[in-house]
Amino acid sequence: MSESNLDPTNDLRSTSSADYHASRGPIARFVGDYRDKTRQFSRNANLYVIHVIGMDMIHGSFNVLLNLYLLAVGYDIAFIGTRLMVGFIARAATALPAGLISDRIGRKASFILGDGVGAVIGLIVINSSSEFMLLLTPVFASFFGNLHHTAEPAFMAENSKPSERVHLFAVAGSFRTMSAMAGALIAGTVPALFADDIGIVQAYRYAVYGGLALWALSLIPALMLRSHESEERPEEQFSSTPGAGRFSLTGLFSGITHPRRIFYFVLTSAIIAAGFSMIAPMFNVVFHSDQGHIRASEGQVGIVFASAEMTLAVATIFVPLLAARMLKVDAIVLTRILSIPFVLAMGLLPFLFGEGMLLLVLSGAAYVGRVGIFRLTSPLDDAFNMGVLDAKERATNTGLEMAVGGAVSAVAIWFGSRMLNGGDFTTPFFIMGSAIALSSLIYWRVFRPLELSELGAPEPPEPTRALAD
Repeated sequence: MSESNLDPTNDLRSTSSADYHASRGPIARFVGDYRDKTRQFSRNANLYVIHVIGMDMIHGSFNVLLNLYLLAVGYDIAFIGTRLMVGFIARAATALPAGLISDRIGRKASFILGDGVGAVIGLIVINSSSEFMLLLTPVFASFFGNLHHTAEPAFMAENSKPSERVHLFAVAGSFRTMSAMAGALIAGTVPALFADDIGIVQAYRYAVYGGLALWALSLIPALMLRSHESEERPEEQFSSTPGAGRFSLTGLFSGITHPRRIFYFVLTSAIIAAGFSMIAPMFNVVFHSDQGHIRASEGQVGIVFASAEMTLAVATIFVPLLAARMLKVDAIVLTRILSIPFVLAMGLLPFLFGEGMLLLVLSGAAYVGRVGIFRLTSPLDDAFNMGVLDAKERATNTGLEMAVGGAVSAVAIWFGSRMLNGGDFTTPFFIMGSAIALSSLIYWRVFRPLELSELGAPEPPEPTRALAD
C-alpha cells in the first residue's frame, strides 16, 4: 500500500471535495463537469477542434456569397438550381466510394485531401463565369466534400470515449459554427465596403479570398494529426476480412452488422434532405433576389447568416446539459419539431407584411430561430448515431446517408429552384416543414426504444425493438 493511501488527510480532502461538488448549484456542476470532460480530450481531438475553426471559415463565406456571385455575373435562379442539382447527383454517385476510400486511406488523409482540393475548387469557382466550368466543378467538389464529411464523424467517434463523446461533438460543433459566423461576416462586410471601388463581382472574390487564407492556416493542426488511438480500429477489423483493401461494394457492405439501424438512419436523413433541399441551399437567394419580397443587401444577408451561426455556437455549448436531462432521441426530436414554426413563418411573413425593413427583421429572426433550434442537437445526433453503430460501419452509414440524401436532394432542388424562379417563395417552406415533421416522427418511433434498451431500461415491445436491431 502506498504512503498516500495511509495518509488520513487524503480521506479528509476527498470528503471535502465531494461535499464541495455536491453543494454547488446545477449550473456550477455543469460548468465543472464540462471543464473536466474537455480536459480529457486526446491530442488528436484538440487538434481537430482547432482545425475546424479555420476550415469552416470558407464555408461560412461561401454560404453567403456563392449564389449571389452567380446572380451578379448574370445567371438566374434556375441555373443556380441546376448547378446545385449537378452537385447533389455527384454527391450521391461518389458518397459510397468516398466512404470506402476514407476507411482505406485513414481519416487524416481524408481530411487533408477533402479540405485541400475543395478549397482549390472554391478558388476556381469564384474566379469563373463560364457555364461549363460552373457546372463541372460541383462534380469534383462533391467527391472531395464526401471524402471529408465521411471521415469527420467517424474520426471524432474514434478519438473519444463514449462518456466524453457528446462533449467533443458539442465543442467541435460550437467552434465550427463560430468560424462559419466569422466567414459570413466577412462575406457580408467586404462587398459592402469595396463594391463601389472595385465592383461587386470583384468584391465577392476578395471576401472569399479572406476565408481561403484562414482555411490555409487550419491545415497546420490537420497535418499534426496522428493515426487515431481508439481501441475501436476499423482498419484492423477490415484487415481480418477476406478481400480487405479491395475497392468493391462487397467489401463496403461486409462491415455492416446493424442493417436495420442504418436503414432508418438513411431513411430519416433522406426525408430531411428532400425537404431542406427544396429551399435551404438558396436561403441567400430568398433574402437577396429581386424576385422575392425581402431584397436584402449583401451586408444584411451576411448579418442574418452570422447571427444564426452565433446563436447556434452559443446554444451548442449547452448540448451536454440537454443530453444529461433528456434522452438523446427525445432532445433531437424535440428541437427539430420546435423549428417547424420558424420554417413556416418564413413562407408566411411576406403575405402578412409585404415588403420593407420589418419583413427583413422578422424573416431574419425566423431564419436565426430555425437554424439555432434545428441544428442545436446536430452534435447530439452525430454522437448518438456513431454510438449505436460499430466502428467498422460508421463511415459506411455516413456514405449511405450522403448517397441517398444527394439523390433525393437533386430532385428536390430542381423543383424548388423552379418554384423560386417562377416567384413562388412559399410552397418550398411548407414542404420543408412537412419533411421535418415526418422524419422526426419516424426517428422517435424507431430509435427511442433502442436508446432505452442501451440504457438498461425495460425492454420495449418486440415489434418495436426489432425495428432498430
